[in-house]
Amino acid sequence: MSKQFLMAACAIAALAASSQAFGQSSIAQEDAAAARNKADAARVAALIEAEKKRPRVGGYWQLTSPVKALSTIDGKAPPLTSAGRALYGKTVAGLKAKKSVDPMDACTPPGTPRAMAVDEPFMIAQTPAKITFFHQIKHVIRHVYLDGPLKLGEDRDVLWEGHSSGRWEGDTLVIESGDFNGKQWIDNSGLPQSPDMRTVEKIRRVDANTLEDLITFTDAKYYSAPWTTRLTYRSLPSSTILVEDDCAEKLLDFPMKPYAPQ
Repeated sequence: MSKQFLMAACAIAALAASSQAFGQSSIAQEDAAAARNKADAARVAALIEAEKKRPRVGGYWQLTSPVKALSTIDGKAPPLTSAGRALYGKTVAGLKAKKSVDPMDACTPPGTPRAMAVDEPFMIAQTPAKITFFHQIKHVIRHVYLDGPLKLGEDRDVLWEGHSSGRWEGDTLVIESGDFNGKQWIDNSGLPQSPDMRTVEKIRRVDANTLEDLITFTDAKYYSAPWTTRLTYRSLPSSTILVEDDCAEKLLDFPMKPYAPQ
Protein backbone atom coordinates (compact mmCIF):
# COMPACT_ATOMS: atom_id res chain seq x y z
CA MET A 1 0.00 0.00 0.00
CA SER A 2 1.51 3.32 -1.06
CA LYS A 3 2.28 6.15 1.29
CA GLN A 4 0.11 8.48 -0.78
CA PHE A 5 -2.84 6.10 -0.48
CA LEU A 6 -2.49 5.96 3.31
CA MET A 7 -2.33 9.75 3.55
CA ALA A 8 -5.47 10.12 1.43
CA ALA A 9 -7.32 7.53 3.51
CA CYS A 10 -6.38 9.33 6.73
CA ALA A 11 -7.55 12.63 5.31
CA ILE A 12 -10.91 11.14 4.29
CA ALA A 13 -11.34 9.56 7.73
CA ALA A 14 -10.51 12.84 9.44
CA LEU A 15 -12.96 14.71 7.22
CA ALA A 16 -15.69 12.19 7.99
CA ALA A 17 -15.04 12.45 11.73
CA SER A 18 -15.05 16.24 11.52
CA SER A 19 -18.36 16.24 9.61
CA GLN A 20 -19.91 13.89 12.16
CA ALA A 21 -18.67 16.06 15.06
CA PHE A 22 -19.99 19.19 13.35
CA GLY A 23 -23.36 17.56 12.85
CA GLN A 24 -23.53 16.50 16.48
CA SER A 25 -22.47 20.01 17.57
CA SER A 26 -25.19 21.60 15.41
CA ILE A 27 -27.83 19.29 16.88
CA ALA A 28 -26.62 20.11 20.40
CA GLN A 29 -26.78 23.83 19.66
CA GLU A 30 -30.29 23.51 18.25
CA ASP A 31 -31.38 21.52 21.30
CA ALA A 32 -29.89 24.15 23.63
CA ALA A 33 -31.60 26.96 21.71
CA ALA A 34 -34.92 25.13 21.86
CA ALA A 35 -34.51 24.64 25.62
CA ARG A 36 -33.77 28.35 26.07
CA ASN A 37 -36.79 29.35 24.00
CA LYS A 38 -39.00 27.02 26.03
CA ALA A 39 -37.67 28.45 29.29
CA ASP A 40 -38.18 32.03 28.04
CA ALA A 41 -41.74 31.21 26.99
CA ALA A 42 -42.43 29.75 30.43
CA ARG A 43 -41.10 32.90 32.13
CA VAL A 44 -43.21 35.16 29.89
CA ALA A 45 -46.30 33.05 30.56
CA ALA A 46 -45.66 33.29 34.32
CA LEU A 47 -45.30 37.09 34.08
CA ILE A 48 -48.55 37.39 32.14
CA GLU A 49 -50.44 35.21 34.63
CA ALA A 50 -49.08 37.22 37.56
CA GLU A 51 -50.05 40.48 35.83
CA LYS A 52 -53.68 39.34 35.57
CA LYS A 53 -53.89 39.30 39.39
CA ARG A 54 -52.34 42.71 39.93
CA PRO A 55 -54.24 45.98 40.42
CA ARG A 56 -54.21 48.45 37.56
CA VAL A 57 -52.28 51.66 38.08
CA GLY A 58 -52.12 52.45 34.38
CA GLY A 59 -53.95 55.42 32.88
CA TYR A 60 -53.80 59.21 32.89
CA TRP A 61 -53.25 61.04 36.19
CA GLN A 62 -52.73 64.52 37.61
CA LEU A 63 -52.15 65.88 41.12
CA THR A 64 -55.35 66.35 43.12
CA SER A 65 -54.01 69.81 44.04
CA PRO A 66 -50.81 71.75 43.21
CA VAL A 67 -47.79 71.23 45.48
CA LYS A 68 -45.52 74.20 46.19
CA ALA A 69 -43.35 72.63 48.88
CA LEU A 70 -43.12 69.02 50.01
CA SER A 71 -43.74 68.22 53.67
CA THR A 72 -43.55 65.05 55.72
CA ILE A 73 -46.54 62.76 55.83
CA ASP A 74 -47.58 64.33 59.15
CA GLY A 75 -47.37 67.87 57.77
CA LYS A 76 -43.97 68.90 59.12
CA ALA A 77 -40.98 70.43 57.33
CA PRO A 78 -38.39 67.91 56.09
CA PRO A 79 -35.58 67.31 58.63
CA LEU A 80 -32.76 69.28 57.02
CA THR A 81 -29.16 68.99 58.19
CA SER A 82 -27.10 72.15 58.78
CA ALA A 83 -25.80 71.86 55.21
CA GLY A 84 -29.35 71.36 53.95
CA ARG A 85 -30.65 74.40 55.85
CA ALA A 86 -27.82 76.56 54.55
CA LEU A 87 -28.37 75.57 50.92
CA TYR A 88 -32.16 75.73 51.13
CA GLY A 89 -32.04 79.13 52.82
CA LYS A 90 -29.72 80.45 50.13
CA THR A 91 -32.04 79.13 47.40
CA VAL A 92 -35.17 80.63 48.96
CA ALA A 93 -33.46 83.99 49.47
CA GLY A 94 -32.21 83.92 45.90
CA LEU A 95 -35.69 83.23 44.56
CA LYS A 96 -37.14 86.12 46.53
CA ALA A 97 -34.43 88.43 45.22
CA LYS A 98 -34.83 86.95 41.74
CA LYS A 99 -31.17 85.94 41.77
CA SER A 100 -31.83 82.18 41.80
CA VAL A 101 -33.41 80.26 38.95
CA ASP A 102 -35.34 77.03 39.19
CA PRO A 103 -33.27 74.45 37.24
CA MET A 104 -36.42 73.47 35.34
CA ASP A 105 -36.71 77.04 34.03
CA ALA A 106 -33.42 76.41 32.24
CA CYS A 107 -35.11 73.47 30.49
CA THR A 108 -33.41 70.76 32.53
CA PRO A 109 -35.41 67.59 33.28
CA PRO A 110 -37.44 67.65 36.51
CA GLY A 111 -35.74 64.55 37.80
CA THR A 112 -37.14 61.73 39.90
CA PRO A 113 -39.36 62.02 41.80
CA ARG A 114 -39.91 65.76 41.20
CA ALA A 115 -41.76 64.94 38.00
CA MET A 116 -44.40 63.29 40.21
CA ALA A 117 -44.90 66.58 42.11
CA VAL A 118 -45.43 68.76 39.02
CA ASP A 119 -49.04 69.76 38.39
CA GLU A 120 -49.19 68.50 34.83
CA PRO A 121 -50.77 65.29 33.53
CA PHE A 122 -48.84 62.09 32.99
CA MET A 123 -49.60 58.60 31.77
CA ILE A 124 -48.63 55.28 33.32
CA ALA A 125 -48.30 52.32 30.96
CA GLN A 126 -48.45 49.02 32.86
CA THR A 127 -47.06 45.77 31.43
CA PRO A 128 -46.01 42.46 33.02
CA ALA A 129 -42.28 43.30 32.99
CA LYS A 130 -42.11 47.11 33.02
CA ILE A 131 -43.95 50.22 34.18
CA THR A 132 -43.40 53.34 32.08
CA PHE A 133 -44.21 56.92 33.10
CA PHE A 134 -44.86 59.40 30.28
CA HIS A 135 -44.89 62.97 31.65
CA GLN A 136 -46.17 66.04 29.87
CA ILE A 137 -43.55 68.12 31.71
CA LYS A 138 -40.48 68.22 29.46
CA HIS A 139 -41.84 65.02 27.84
CA VAL A 140 -39.88 63.02 30.39
CA ILE A 141 -40.11 59.23 30.09
CA ARG A 142 -39.14 57.01 33.03
CA HIS A 143 -38.76 53.26 32.59
CA VAL A 144 -39.20 51.10 35.68
CA TYR A 145 -38.30 47.47 35.05
CA LEU A 146 -39.86 45.03 37.48
CA ASP A 147 -36.51 43.56 38.47
CA GLY A 148 -36.25 44.95 42.02
CA PRO A 149 -34.81 45.41 44.48
CA LEU A 150 -32.56 48.11 43.03
CA LYS A 151 -28.95 47.13 42.34
CA LEU A 152 -26.57 50.03 41.68
CA GLY A 153 -23.19 49.40 40.07
CA GLU A 154 -20.06 51.46 40.69
CA ASP A 155 -19.62 52.39 37.01
CA ARG A 156 -23.18 53.42 36.17
CA ASP A 157 -23.99 56.89 34.84
CA VAL A 158 -25.59 59.47 37.11
CA LEU A 159 -28.72 60.97 35.56
CA TRP A 160 -31.41 63.59 36.16
CA GLU A 161 -33.96 60.79 36.48
CA GLY A 162 -31.54 58.32 38.04
CA HIS A 163 -32.13 54.60 37.66
CA SER A 164 -35.32 52.97 38.90
CA SER A 165 -36.25 49.38 39.68
CA GLY A 166 -39.67 48.14 40.72
CA ARG A 167 -41.47 45.22 42.27
CA TRP A 168 -44.98 44.42 43.44
CA GLU A 169 -45.76 43.95 47.11
CA GLY A 170 -49.40 42.91 47.21
CA ASP A 171 -51.43 45.75 45.70
CA THR A 172 -48.54 48.23 45.98
CA LEU A 173 -45.96 49.05 43.31
CA VAL A 174 -42.63 49.68 45.06
CA ILE A 175 -40.05 51.69 43.08
CA GLU A 176 -36.49 52.22 44.31
CA SER A 177 -34.39 54.89 42.58
CA GLY A 178 -30.78 56.06 42.79
CA ASP A 179 -27.82 57.23 40.67
CA PHE A 180 -28.99 60.86 40.58
CA ASN A 181 -26.74 63.69 39.44
CA GLY A 182 -27.79 65.86 42.40
CA LYS A 183 -28.35 68.97 40.26
CA GLN A 184 -32.14 69.18 40.55
CA TRP A 185 -34.48 70.40 43.31
CA ILE A 186 -37.01 67.91 44.63
CA ASP A 187 -39.89 70.41 44.68
CA ASN A 188 -40.83 73.90 43.50
CA SER A 189 -39.62 75.53 46.74
CA GLY A 190 -36.00 74.50 46.18
CA LEU A 191 -35.52 71.57 48.57
CA PRO A 192 -32.10 70.12 47.64
CA GLN A 193 -30.82 66.70 46.72
CA SER A 194 -27.31 65.25 46.54
CA PRO A 195 -26.00 62.54 44.18
CA ASP A 196 -26.26 60.10 47.09
CA MET A 197 -30.02 60.53 47.43
CA ARG A 198 -32.13 57.37 47.30
CA THR A 199 -35.91 57.26 47.04
CA VAL A 200 -38.51 54.59 47.59
CA GLU A 201 -41.98 55.12 46.12
CA LYS A 202 -45.00 53.08 47.15
CA ILE A 203 -47.74 53.55 44.59
CA ARG A 204 -51.22 52.10 45.00
CA ARG A 205 -54.70 52.75 43.73
CA VAL A 206 -56.77 53.97 46.66
CA ASP A 207 -60.03 53.78 44.70
CA ALA A 208 -61.19 53.87 41.09
CA ASN A 209 -60.29 57.54 40.68
CA THR A 210 -57.42 58.08 43.12
CA LEU A 211 -53.74 57.10 43.03
CA GLU A 212 -51.40 57.49 45.99
CA ASP A 213 -47.60 57.79 45.97
CA LEU A 214 -45.75 57.59 49.30
CA ILE A 215 -42.19 58.78 48.66
CA THR A 216 -39.40 58.20 51.17
CA PHE A 217 -36.22 60.25 50.75
CA THR A 218 -32.87 59.15 52.15
CA ASP A 219 -30.06 61.70 51.70
CA ALA A 220 -27.66 62.00 54.64
CA LYS A 221 -25.95 65.10 53.22
CA TYR A 222 -29.02 67.31 53.35
CA TYR A 223 -31.51 65.46 55.58
CA SER A 224 -30.82 64.25 59.11
CA ALA A 225 -33.13 61.24 58.76
CA PRO A 226 -35.18 59.50 56.05
CA TRP A 227 -38.56 61.21 55.60
CA THR A 228 -41.75 60.41 53.72
CA THR A 229 -44.20 62.60 51.83
CA ARG A 230 -47.58 61.72 50.32
CA LEU A 231 -48.84 62.73 46.89
CA THR A 232 -52.28 61.91 45.51
CA TYR A 233 -53.56 62.01 41.95
CA ARG A 234 -56.96 62.08 40.29
CA SER A 235 -57.84 59.98 37.30
CA LEU A 236 -58.11 61.74 33.94
CA PRO A 237 -60.20 60.63 30.92
CA SER A 238 -58.65 58.13 28.53
CA SER A 239 -58.97 60.79 25.82
CA THR A 240 -56.36 62.96 27.60
CA ILE A 241 -53.56 64.21 25.35
CA LEU A 242 -50.10 65.10 26.63
CA VAL A 243 -49.52 68.35 24.77
CA GLU A 244 -46.30 69.97 23.55
CA ASP A 245 -43.88 71.33 26.14
CA ASP A 246 -41.68 73.60 24.03
CA CYS A 247 -39.23 74.67 26.75
CA ALA A 248 -36.36 75.54 24.40
CA GLU A 249 -38.18 78.73 23.36
CA LYS A 250 -37.47 80.13 26.84
CA LEU A 251 -33.76 80.17 26.08
CA LEU A 252 -33.99 82.36 22.97
CA ASP A 253 -33.58 86.14 23.07
CA PHE A 254 -36.17 86.41 20.32
CA PRO A 255 -38.81 83.63 20.59
CA MET A 256 -39.71 82.07 17.28
CA LYS A 257 -43.35 81.63 18.26
CA PRO A 258 -45.71 84.29 19.62
CA TYR A 259 -46.97 81.94 22.35
CA ALA A 260 -43.50 81.09 23.66
CA PRO A 261 -43.36 81.27 27.48
CA GLN A 262 -41.46 84.19 28.97
